[in-house]
Amino acid sequence: MSELSNSAAAIVANATKKLREEGEVAKSRLLDQQFHITLTGAIRLCVGRYADPLVPRKTSDPQFWPKDVTLEMEQRWLAMIKEHRSV
Repeated sequence: MSELSNSAAAIVANATKKLREEGEVAKSRLLDQQFHITLTGAIRLCVGRYADPLVPRKTSDPQFWPKDVTLEMEQRWLAMIKEHRSV
């Protein structure tokens, strides 16, 4: 029984340590003025940029469209949205 409680305590200690380390990494990113979400984490100083996830994409991927939706339908909807926004 004592061995079981010791191993459980070790697992909890390791999990707590891992959570603490992950929290410190997140905190350091928040405090780092040079960190930018669109840069890769390991090679931030290189040119490896990703698209900003908060900016809407110009086109949507047809594989994610509902069944039976066509390109013409999407274009018509986008035209209706654009017309509505211009009013």
